[in-house]
Formats: sequence, C-alpha cells, structure tokens
Amino acid sequence: MNYQQKIILYIVVILFFSTSTFAYNRPHVINIYKENYHAANKNWSVGQDERGVMYFGNDIGLLEFDGIDWELHSMPNSTIVRSVAVLSHKTLFTGGYEEFGRWDRDISGKLKYTSISNLLKKFHSKNESFWKIWIGKNCVYFQSFNSIYIYDYKTVKELSSTRNFLFLLKVRNEFWVQEMHGSLFRLVDNKLQKIEGSDLFHNSDVRVILPFSSNKYLIGTSSKGVYIYDGKKFTEWNASLSKLLHSEELNCGILSTRGSYLLGTILGGIYEVDKTGKIVDHISSNNVLQNNTILSLHEDNLGNVWAGLDRGIAYIGYLKNMSCYIDSGGNIGTVYGASIWHNKLFLATNQGVFYISKDELGTLKALSVTKLINNTQGQVWSLNIIDDRLYCGHNSGIKEIHEDLSVTEPFSAETGVYKLTEDKIKGQDVLFLSTYNCLKIVQKLTGKVYNMKQIPEPIINTEVDHLENIWLEHSDKGVYKCRLSDDLKKFQSFKYYGGDSKDGLPYKLKIFKAYGRMLFLGNNDKFYTYNDIIDKIIPNNELNHCFRSIKDLKQIVHIHNNLFWAITASAIYKFTYDGYEAHLIESYNVGANNNLSLVNAYENISVLNDSVSLVCLDNGFILYKNINKNTAYKKLRSPYLESLKETNKNGDYKYIDLTVHAEVSHQFNTITFSFSVDNAFASGLSFQYILEGVEKKWSSIQKINKVSYARLPKGKYIFKVRTVDNFGNYSEPTCYEFEVLPPWYQTVWAYLLYLIAFSLAFYITRLMILKRYKNLHLQRVRARESRQLKVENEILQDEIEKKNAELLTQSSFIIQKNEFILKMKTMLDSLYAKNTNKSLIPLFQKMNALLNNGMDTENDWKMFLIKFEQKHRGFFKRLITSYPELTNNDLRLCACLKLDLDSKDIAALMNISVRAVENNRYRLRKKLDIKPSQNLNEFFLSME
Repeated sequence: MNYQQKIILYIVVILFFSTSTFAYNRPHVINIYKENYHAANKNWSVGQDERGVMYFGNDIGLLEFDGIDWELHSMPNSTIVRSVAVLSHKTLFTGGYEEFGRWDRDISGKLKYTSISNLLKKFHSKNESFWKIWIGKNCVYFQSFNSIYIYDYKTVKELSSTRNFLFLLKVRNEFWVQEMHGSLFRLVDNKLQKIEGSDLFHNSDVRVILPFSSNKYLIGTSSKGVYIYDGKKFTEWNASLSKLLHSEELNCGILSTRGSYLLGTILGGIYEVDKTGKIVDHISSNNVLQNNTILSLHEDNLGNVWAGLDRGIAYIGYLKNMSCYIDSGGNIGTVYGASIWHNKLFLATNQGVFYISKDELGTLKALSVTKLINNTQGQVWSLNIIDDRLYCGHNSGIKEIHEDLSVTEPFSAETGVYKLTEDKIKGQDVLFLSTYNCLKIVQKLTGKVYNMKQIPEPIINTEVDHLENIWLEHSDKGVYKCRLSDDLKKFQSFKYYGGDSKDGLPYKLKIFKAYGRMLFLGNNDKFYTYNDIIDKIIPNNELNHCFRSIKDLKQIVHIHNNLFWAITASAIYKFTYDGYEAHLIESYNVGANNNLSLVNAYENISVLNDSVSLVCLDNGFILYKNINKNTAYKKLRSPYLESLKETNKNGDYKYIDLTVHAEVSHQFNTITFSFSVDNAFASGLSFQYILEGVEKKWSSIQKINKVSYARLPKGKYIFKVRTVDNFGNYSEPTCYEFEVLPPWYQTVWAYLLYLIAFSLAFYITRLMILKRYKNLHLQRVRARESRQLKVENEILQDEIEKKNAELLTQSSFIIQKNEFILKMKTMLDSLYAKNTNKSLIPLFQKMNALLNNGMDTENDWKMFLIKFEQKHRGFFKRLITSYPELTNNDLRLCACLKLDLDSKDIAALMNISVRAVENNRYRLRKKLDIKPSQNLNEFFLSME
C-alpha cells in the first residue's frame, strides 16, 4: 500500500528531474532548520537505527530525531560531534574533538554517554578530531587524521601509520583508507595492505568509495575526478562528470537502493547520476536547497535520503508514483487545470495557458522551457478537450486553442467561464458553460447560446444525472436541480438545496457523479446522494464510513469507471466507489505541510488519462502515474514503549523497568509513557492511545511521542498505544499493565490498625453510651425527685405563705386592737376629766379596768409566738443558744425585728412607747454585740 508522506517541520520543497517522462520518481527535498534551530548548524555525519530514528553529528552535539521530536545530546565539554555510527537503537558511537565514545540507552529511554578514549592508557589527542566511525564484524573503528583506533567492546588498540590518514571508508564489507595525499590501503585483519596502482591519487583526496557493478569499485576524488577500480586497474569513469565534480569538489556519496549514485559536493549541492555517469538530477541552492555544501549523505530504511549540510539538514523524500514540478521562480504561476493534447501538456494558470512538449517535460529544467500561449493572458480556470478541440475557461470568456497555438473565441459567453462540459439532453448534443453569472447552454449543432436567466448566479460546475436533471453547483453555497425545456431555452422548474434553504443540508455542496447518479460533498466532510424515489438528498453511508477519519475534504474528482480522487487541504486520496462499496487505496501528502501548497478554495486534480493525473499547486504541479498497480498492503508496525516515568507532587521522578509488571507508588502516581514507531517521519504515522481504567475510548489521532496521566487513583490499569496511518488503518496495540498501589492509609496494615482503632473506639463508645444512659437514668430520677420536691416545696411554700398571712393577720390584729384600746382609753380619760357627775365615776373606773384588761397582751403574745414559731422553726432556740442572756421581752423584740416591723408597729404590738422600743433596741444591740454600722433589722432577716 502506498504511504503518505507526513512532515511536521517547517520545510522547503525542491525537486528531482528526470529524463523519462511520467516514469521517473521525482522526490521532494525538505530543508529542516526552523522547527529545530540546532539543525541549522553544520551536520557532519548522519546515521539511522533499525527503528528509523535519525542521528546527526552536529556542531553542538548529537541530534536525535524520532520522527516526532528532536533532542540534543551534548558531548563532554559540549564539543563538536563529527562522526556517528549506529549499532542499534540501544547503542551508537560518536567521535568529536579530542574525544570518542559510545551512547547507551538507559531505562529512561535517554542516551547516556561513556567515553571510550579514556580506556587508552596513552591517549594524546590534542587538536585531534575523529572524522569517521565504522562498525565492523566484532569491533568498531574510530578514525582521526593521526590514527585509527579499534574498539572490541572491551579494550581499545591504536593502528598508526608513518603518514596521516585522510578518511576511513567502508565499501561492501571492506574498509579502505587513504594516507594523507597518498595511496589507498585496505584494512585486513587490522593491518593495512596497499592497493596497487593507487599511487595515481597522490596529491588528491579520495572522498568516496562505493560499490560498482557486482565486484567493482567507484572511487571519487576531490580534484582528480571519478574512477572505476576492477581489482587490477583504475579507469576514469565519465570525463564530463569528472570535470564537473572537480570544479565543485566532490565531498561524499552514496549508492541508493534505486541504483543511482548521489554525490554531494562542497560547491554545487547534490548530483544524482545513473550507472553510466549521466546526471539525472541536480539539487542545489538554485532550486531551493538550503546551501550547496554537502557534508554527509545517508539513505534511510525506506529509500529516502538525508543530507547533512554546512548549515542545516535536507530530507530528500519520495512520494511513490509522484513526480514533482515546482516553479520556484514563479514562471508559470498558480496551476488550476491541465490537459494533454497533441503530445503537449497544457497548463491553465492564473497568468494564462502555458504548454510544454512531453519530450521537454523530461529535461532537468522542464518548467523553465514552458511557453505562454499568446492571447490567453489572464486567469484561466480550466482546460477541456471536446471532439479533439481544446477549450479553455477564461476570465474573459471561452477560448479555443488550435493546433498551431492560435486562439479564437468559438462563441460569445459575455462573461468569465469556469468550466465547459459536454452532455446529451432532450436528444440533443449540448455544451454547458458554467459562468460567472448563470449557466449557458450551447447547442452544438447550431452553435446557438442560451442563457438560463432564471438562476442569475455564479455556477462553477454542471452535471446531468440519469433522469436528465441538470445539477448546478453554486460557486459559494448550495446546488440547484433543474429541468430543461424541450427547446433548451429555459428551465421549466428548479429546486435549491443547501445554502440558506433550511433543509438540513450543509451550506456548501460540491457535486460529482458516479454511474449516472448524483453525489454531493458537503463542507461538513459528509457525503450525500440524491434519492430520486423520494426526491431528497440523503446521507451516503458507504462514502461517509470510508472517509470517517479524514477531515477537511475539499473536492472529489472522477478518474474513470469506479476510481476517484478525494482532495483535502493537505493530502489527496485515491478511492474506489461502485455505488455499493467504497475503499481507500492510495494516499499522498501534497499539502502545506510539505510546502506543496494546493490552490486554496480551488483544489483540483486534472485527469490526463486513465493512469496519469496532474495535481494542481500554487507553485507548480505534481504528475501522478499509476505504476504500482498491485501494491500489497503492509501491516502497520506496533509502537514501541520507550520509557515509563513516575512523578510525585514535588516534581521528583524515577523510571520503571518496562520488562516487568510495574507497581507504582501512590506518592508517585503521575505517570508518563514515551513511545515511538519505525519510520514515523518518512511514513507519516501518528498515534492513538487509551488508558483502560480511566478512559473509555481511544484518543484523537495525534503526532506525539509521550502522554502523561496525573494523580491516578489506586487500581489496575492497561495502557494501550497504536499506530495510525493516513487511511485510518490501525496497528495492533502495544499494551502495558501496571498497578497504582494504594496510599499508606489504604494498606492491609492500615486496615488492621483501623480495625484495632475501631474496636477500641467501639469499646470506649460503648462505655460512654452506658455512662450516658446511666447519667440519663440518674437525671430522670433526679428530675422525678426534683419534681416531687418542687411539689412538696410548693406545698410548704403555700403553708409558709399561709403562716405568713396568719402571722401578719395576728400581728396586725394585735396592733390594731391595742391602738383601738389606747384610743378608747384616751377618750375615756378625757371624758372622766371633764365629768362633774360623781355618779359616773364607778362607771369610768369599771370601763378603765376593762380596757386595761384588754391591753393585757400576754395571751396575744402567746398566740403570736406560736404562729411565729410555726413559720420560723427553731428561731428562738437558736437565738437563746447563741445569746443566753436575752430576756422574754428581748425575744419578743427579736421576733418583731425578724418580721421587719418598724418601731411604731413594735410599740403598738408590745404596748409600749416608741421611746421604750428604741431603748430596747439599743440594749439588744449591745447584747448581740452588733456593730453600730450594721442594721439591726437586716441582722435578723439574715438569720435562718
């Protein structure tokens, strides 16, 4: 299966040219220098491992490129790397200034350097550089101008000579070296054997030794040309080539798998020559190469070539079946279409119609000899051959180009014409002119032109289906389905689809036809078909499934029968569709990523014949010739896991051995997988990944080589990564199982501790609950007792209040009684004094005696004291106990003071004067030893 060339870096494209029209595979050249500024330095040597990873010996170190990312590895003291030799993906060797050694890939997937020169006991490398490294059967050779060092993977030995060495070169399984400006030698059993007849290379530098034929050698020098050595003698190969290479100084070379030689020079870039010495291509700064000084060349696993330049790296890639013609000088402009007519290739461009003969197309400078046809100047949209007549859709109308290259207008279009198509409708042969303002129909028999003015809009394409419906593609939005009148003069009816019709279809629709049936490509990357039974445009499931992983579709071009081209913004796809099944069969990256820019908004492929197509570009064109008709599908290689890194929240990290099942500590639960695949750059491969246990579906297709998952929870996971090509084909996934261990607080020991703690907590909780229930029980008992006491207290309080009331009533009664008696006695004494009747004297005396008896308070006091004692139990007992000298009158006064009576009430109660009360209070204060500052009433009130 053909592969699509994917380029992720900033690139500049130039071309190989061939002497064989349509047959020679012209590659594109990519100057890599902007996406990785390290590549812009001198690149002295190039190597590749079995996985397609590229290595470059650079002015500032060793550059590694896995097809996705670049990485710089610095030598000790950041010295230059002049030579690289790759043993495997795990091990390679480099040589530089005063140093040579090996790089080994560790568990992190990174290369680590080990010096080999340190193994030498006496190593004098002052100002010495190592220019060549070759890997032999059981050893590695490191060559400087002074010596050759042989490393057997344990020790290092020195092979010296009386004269200095130039370059150690490997041809087949032999090693050749030239003494400085001297003869050639073979290295046999680590000994130098002079090659007879090589003295002719004295005072010249042998830069290239390559296989020639089955048993001969091609010897290239810097100043004496190129020779063939047959084992006996040296013969000059091609005099004209030798002269050219002498003037431009041959520097390096390789024999490609295509059988041609690529020779790099100091002054003239790269020459590709065939086995006769004939130059078939020249790549130089004149056709966009970064510069002309070629320091190294290397052919990769897929037959593409990498060139180390004096400044930068050039990638010479080959698109199978494709030959690129790039107009770096802008001679022809943007190409919109093409046709082959009378052994000439005609190009429709924005500057006019250009032509070139098929013979001239095979020359090195094909585009420089293209010629503009007079009177075609201006924008040309299309070229169409009808009845062996060449028409061009022009900005000024329709033009016909005759065999003598004269130009006429076969009929008046009165406006610009996008496209001219031929069909038969209503039994008549007609031409459809898709123009700037409407569809025009030309009756071939009469030459009459009819304007379909019912749809006065720009029409860019026209098709007729099996029901003789005419379909018009608007230049900027939807499509029209029209029915033509029998006289061809107007549309009987028409219906609009897409655009702003609100019919659910995309705004922009492109039309194409398969087996008479109309098909549509929407600007949503979906395909539709017209169902004439229900008179609706419906989705086409077969095509949509076929292109499910392809985005940004721009145009569909019919080749023949069931073959079609699909064009995107950056690639073209060849596919089959028979109305029932659709299959992609080829894909090519010819878009902006390769700087092979398609014509924006007017992407097109012109079908020149059944096997040759021309891809239109902004700056030239690409010729496609279907040479490999039965290319077998190659199963995609599964990716490789390079490393697994685990990181903690502080940024500390460590790597895990991928050969064992990983157990990731929960503290280091942010993991990063690094992966790669064979020839990712040249094959345009991408990746998809999924982490089972976290994600439910595969990721989007991406050009990455690592992916991270942050803070994974505990559990078992399976990481899967697979390779994806441009057809949407998938490789078998590469899987890796690992487990994120639980945090310390979720381990078995932690759970055991939790169990113990839980048991202890349960026991303590039980005790606390029991204690609480006990307290609650006590509280309920106390509450019950409190309620009982409260009730009793209320009863007692009621009794006290009752006693108080009784006591108050008793005291009030006594006081009022005594006051009443005193008033009565006072009134009686007043009457007695005023009375002059002696007969009333006995009455007064008797009444006075009765009042005096009423003043006898002893009984009142007994009752009063009984009531007082009922309220204030033990008051008198405590008082007498504390103050035994108190008299009965003192006790009575104390009771009155306890009741907080004032002196007047006390006097009335005790039937004495207020003055006597005050005196009694004074005496009582002394007996009780109460300070003058203390209130006597408060003293008794405070007593219980």
